[in-house]
Amino acid sequence: MIFVIGSILTNVLLLLWLRILRVPTPALVTLNYFVCVSLAAILDTPRVAELWRVEPVSLMVMGILGGLFISIFILTGESARTVGVGLTGMLTKLSVILPISFAALFLNEPLSPRQSVGLAAGLGAILAIHAPYLRGGKGRSLIQALRIGLLLWLGNGVIDILFKAFHPKWKVLSPLHIPLIIMSVAGILGVFWHGYQRRLSELFHSKTWLSAILLGGTNLLSIYFYLRGLETLPAVQFFLWNNLGIVLLSGMIGIVFFREKLSWEVSVGYVLGIGAIILTV
Repeated sequence: MIFVIGSILTNVLLLLWLRILRVPTPALVTLNYFVCVSLAAILDTPRVAELWRVEPVSLMVMGILGGLFISIFILTGESARTVGVGLTGMLTKLSVILPISFAALFLNEPLSPRQSVGLAAGLGAILAIHAPYLRGGKGRSLIQALRIGLLLWLGNGVIDILFKAFHPKWKVLSPLHIPLIIMSVAGILGVFWHGYQRRLSELFHSKTWLSAILLGGTNLLSIYFYLRGLETLPAVQFFLWNNLGIVLLSGMIGIVFFREKLSWEVSVGYVLGIGAIILTV
């Protein structure tokens, strides 16, 4: 149970850091990955020989995941600052319905009637939390919120799908080396992006590095609790408690500390989202 609690707290803490650390989000996320990689390498030094045992396609997928990691983490930061901590937490955890749909459609895993209802509830939750943007003809606000919300939901879902599909092929690697490799790619891509945008100077600010150490340390802890939770608990039980805890805690923190609005539509969205997680996991 300690690993579930640790996973919930560190994941919500990540959203808080992204919300309150007032440094450029792309630079913060990029440096965060270098902090994570450095700490992971110290804890479990990788061996080059292990990489040669991984199939080229599987390594390529790790590279794709690196690109998704940094893109979605930056988007998570932007969402936490614009959409809110609570709704960002729910959108990221509602992505569970995508790998379940993928498993049913392409991996021939059975989809129960209960899970089918959960998938519909998850889609309903996404629509409900965006309903307030329809008031007063705020079409532009709705499009902006949908762009962030749907990309965040879809991106996290694709990451889950790739992990589900390729994790068996990565078993030749140490568990800590999998995120180490993916995060290395993410950090390098972040540096290239800053160079392309002529914003490399943002990576050398002491305030950004201090913030990245805070974010990166929390990020690595969240991965540790996640992996340990999956080792010690049945997957269904862990995902249910973990996802529910993150949705509920991030929602409460958003309302209490950041005064995020809780309209009746958003309330319906929370109820549908919680129901979707319970039914689909």
